[in-house]
Amino acid sequence: MDLSENGQQIAEKLLTLLNDRQRQELLKYICHSLEQPVSAVKHPCATSNSKAPGYIDKPLTEIREGELYFCLELRKVCVGDMEIELTVKEFDALYLLISNRNRILTFETLACQIWGEEYIDITAKTIHNLMSRVRHKLQVSSDTRNYIVCVRGVGYKFNAENQKTNLGEL
Repeated sequence: MDLSENGQQIAEKLLTLLNDRQRQELLKYICHSLEQPVSAVKHPCATSNSKAPGYIDKPLTEIREGELYFCLELRKVCVGDMEIELTVKEFDALYLLISNRNRILTFETLACQIWGEEYIDITAKTIHNLMSRVRHKLQVSSDTRNYIVCVRGVGYKFNAENQKTNLGEL
């Protein structure tokens, strides 16, 4: 392998030498080791069409649900064209709900996943307050639908566009 070749040529040769497991490990390593500045990555809220060095055409994990745009790697959330600023816990809570959109997550599950080892001291009221802040931030206008639904006495769920919002019908 000649390291003076361009990246694509090197990658093509390298991939022919690796088995499937090794390719997956290499891909995982590359994805986790790249550090791209947020300004160099294209996303719906971006105002610049700049193709700076390190430009990525598409982030690895993007979720779109109606007007909601969510990107895990950039830790970016937009509703329509408006970027929503979330705290670390708020972002983690939204990601947990979005990634489990067909499930109702209990208060205990949310506390354990969001707060980790410190979850023992977290009460349902703490979770209600956190979810209330997230819902309030996502409600950018009166027409914006509620993306997070409380299931009284149980926990919360993500309200996917094609699902009914009346929990009595679940």
